[in-house]
Amino acid sequence: MGKGIAWLCLFAGGALCSAALGFFPADYLLLEAPRRVVLGGGVVLVLAGFMLLARDHRASDSIASLLLLAFAGLVGWVTFYAPAGTIQRVFPFIPASVNDTAGRLLFGLGVVTCVGVAAWGLRRLFR
Repeated sequence: MGKGIAWLCLFAGGALCSAALGFFPADYLLLEAPRRVVLGGGVVLVLAGFMLLARDHRASDSIASLLLLAFAGLVGWVTFYAPAGTIQRVFPFIPASVNDTAGRLLFGLGVVTCVGVAAWGLRRLFR
C-alpha cells in the first residue's frame, strides 16, 4: 500500500511539474494559480513520493525536512503574495478585512512552524 501511494505521489507530482513547465498545451489544462506555485506543489508531491520510497531513516528525515521547507514556501506565498480575497470568509459575523488578516496571520504561523520543525529535524540529523 505504501509503495502504491509513493508511486501515485511521484506520478501526480511529475504531471503537475510538467504542466507548470508548459509541456501540456495551454487549453488542455487551466491553472488558476501562478505556474511557480503549481511547480512547487508538484515538487512537494515528488518529495513526498521519494520520502515514502526511502529505506534509510537519515534520507527520509532529510527529505522530510525539505518537504517541510517546501510547505513553508507555498504557504508563505499565500501569506505574503496572494491577492486580496484569496482567503474566503469563514465567519459571517466578522468583516472581510479582519477575516483576511486573521487568515494570513494563521498561515504565517504555519510558515513559522514548518520552518522551526524543519530546522529541528536538520539539527537532529547533523549531530
